[in-house]
Amino acid sequence: MRELEDLASASGLVVVSGPGGVGKTTLALRWLHQLTDRYEGQLFVDLHGFSGTEPLPPDEPLGRFLRALGTGAESIPSGIDEQAALFRSLTSGRRLIVMLDNAVSAAQVRPLLPGAGSSLVVVTSRHRLSGLVVDGARFLDVHPLGVHGALELLKHLIGADRIAAEHENARSLVSLCGTLPLAVCASGARLAARRHWPIARAVAELDDEARRLAALRAGEGDISVDAVFNASYQALDAQQARAYRLLSLHPGRDFGLAAAASLVDADEDDARELLQGLVDASLLLEDADERYRFHDLVRLHARDKALESDTASDRGTALARLIDRYLTVAVAADLVLLPGRWHLGDRYAAENRPEVFHDRHAALGWLEQEHANLAAVAREAHDSGLHAVAWQICEAMWPLFLQHKRQPSWIRLHELGRAAAEACGDRRAQARMLEALGMSYLSVQEFGAARQRYEDALSLERDTGHRLGEAAALEGLGIAERATGDTFHAIELFTEARDAHADLGRPRGIALMQRHIGETLSSAGRHHDAIETLTGVLDAFSQLDEPYHRARTLTCLGRARLRAGQLDEAASALRGAREVARESSAPQVEADALVESALVAARQDDPATERDCLERALAIYCRLGSPQAAAVSVQLAELPPAPAPDDRPPPPETP
Repeated sequence: MRELEDLASASGLVVVSGPGGVGKTTLALRWLHQLTDRYEGQLFVDLHGFSGTEPLPPDEPLGRFLRALGTGAESIPSGIDEQAALFRSLTSGRRLIVMLDNAVSAAQVRPLLPGAGSSLVVVTSRHRLSGLVVDGARFLDVHPLGVHGALELLKHLIGADRIAAEHENARSLVSLCGTLPLAVCASGARLAARRHWPIARAVAELDDEARRLAALRAGEGDISVDAVFNASYQALDAQQARAYRLLSLHPGRDFGLAAAASLVDADEDDARELLQGLVDASLLLEDADERYRFHDLVRLHARDKALESDTASDRGTALARLIDRYLTVAVAADLVLLPGRWHLGDRYAAENRPEVFHDRHAALGWLEQEHANLAAVAREAHDSGLHAVAWQICEAMWPLFLQHKRQPSWIRLHELGRAAAEACGDRRAQARMLEALGMSYLSVQEFGAARQRYEDALSLERDTGHRLGEAAALEGLGIAERATGDTFHAIELFTEARDAHADLGRPRGIALMQRHIGETLSSAGRHHDAIETLTGVLDAFSQLDEPYHRARTLTCLGRARLRAGQLDEAASALRGAREVARESSAPQVEADALVESALVAARQDDPATERDCLERALAIYCRLGSPQAAAVSVQLAELPPAPAPDDRPPPPETP
């Protein structure tokens, strides 16, 4: 209400827009009711813009308004222009409220605007009617209520006692209604007419997506969400209607311009125009950075229309274009982030390599932004029988999981990838997914589960004669052995894997195995051997332009120098590790380096820096959901209390 008041004070013309059923008319009428004593009269008309019939031509409401203002029927001109001129003349200098409800276009509204003066005009529409900006309009977009507001509306409909008795079910009900007022009213009306029904019964009805829209009606169609959406859909032109249907096939919550262009098979400029048309029609929501999404109920309606109007072949082709787009860009991101990593997917062939990202930050940012969509698209690909594409999406997402962890999603997605690889009978792909799963279990310190995945992968790699895959499985087994304390066996496994990489002429693989060997030597107490090995590895990764692995190696080197008693050298290596980790967006590595830096500070009798490093590491681990958070919390709890701020000396420079 306050926002409407502010808009009205700045302009005599306010346009209230939003999707059908969101409560635009109710909001406007409630507000105007509070203002009636400030104006000398009111004019109201429903312009039937989305009523399922033809919108009212301007002469009909003009005739009504002129008669309401005292003009005799015989004095009303026959032409619209003459009627509009007379209306402006009669209203000039007067203070009236004019409510134009359910408008379809600026052209329908413009002849109904009163003459100069202090009148207030409120227009409601499912379209934004941006053309009215030249007439001085101010705009208010109305959105669904939110859970709290929707619960208040439901309470008004069925009573506070029923809400209190089934509060969680009530929350579920309004969430399934998308907190859209019309949908809440439809469900509430059904419950109000059936006092013996528990709210849980209405929730069960709406929980089935296939029946949800049909269940959101009350009476003999007096309240029908489906009918409201149908009216908006029927107002679209053919191209917009097709885009509306195809965009609903996107399996993720939101999407960008490029994904939309793939679905509708258009270039980005044409796709943008279609998207803006749907946004203006309040059938699509636009967020920042050209991200778009459907309201949940609108998506269901659009999918129903796609099933009615588009063939299975058309829908399948659109989805295939979308899935192909996501895989292509994910591969491009992977190649920018980890250019030396080996791959199985055929999209990595040199002649097929797309150039999409200008740097690593852009590539990692895209993977992070599209993470949920990539997982949803992989699931859609698998469910649609595109099994090879599904596991290849998993493979391309490796840099994101390596640097940002996301362990639960990592495991879920690669279990899907494993099932997809099995479905298409690709044993090497099965092994690749098992190796990724092994690494995910290592990250959450479930070493037995990790070892089992790597052993299964090693068997598959050897059965298929895949030497490079065999080296990957041996590497994972070596990490598991080191983690459980068998450093001798770990070095044997890493050495065997290193020899395989050497036979294949892969300097990156050799450097990785040498890093593992150096880290294991340090764990075994052979610190000077470890320092020598890791120093050589650091040079190799600098030449290979692998910042993530440089940061990992610097952390290992700092740890080895700390154990060797070389505190200043350890501090320098760990400082470098943190800098490179931050630059390459590798928070887990940064946190690991901070923990080691805290140990250096403790050895240097610097409790302030020790606490600072541990607190920063804990914040990162908690954000990532890493199991290391528990150990760091214990370390912090065991530190002596920090001095009061007034007594605390300036902290020394962080090592």
